[in-house]
Amino acid sequence: MNINEIVAGYATRNAKGEVEVNLKALARDKDFRDEVIKDIRKILESEEHKNALVVIPAFQSGAQDNHLGKLINEIAEQVRPKGLETGDVKNVGQRRRLPQEVIIIKQSFRTGTGLQKQIATLRELGVQKITVRCIITHATNRMQGFGYENNVDINALVKTDEVRLV
Repeated sequence: MNINEIVAGYATRNAKGEVEVNLKALARDKDFRDEVIKDIRKILESEEHKNALVVIPAFQSGAQDNHLGKLINEIAEQVRPKGLETGDVKNVGQRRRLPQEVIIIKQSFRTGTGLQKQIATLRELGVQKITVRCIITHATNRMQGFGYENNVDINALVKTDEVRLV
């Protein structure tokens, strides 16, 4: 079963016809967590990103949608990239050598407000290439527009607006 099929089992349509995913239940699904970790590992171990620093930004305390937080921690523990920063993206500036590329791993993409600030901080520090990988996005077009506007390579493992309901 692929990742989209797993997510479809936790998805319904709301009154507007949009796909909504029960993230709380999805986050507990072992197959989903295993697939996410496998997919993230494949990205981070690819030849293209072999020298990238992985940044996992801190969770916003009190955030309403923090169901995938434990999964983000699992990614950090199980994938163990060569270079890993967690917490505030400003920590990247404290490294002895500035990385050529930073990959930001995010739980989800909705509006990109916080992400835009993180990208600006990394650019101020002098990072040349910024890549963003989200576990899930709720609006693929908005995410792609955000990538274009902010000159970053952004993608999501699961795009809820592309999930086919059973």
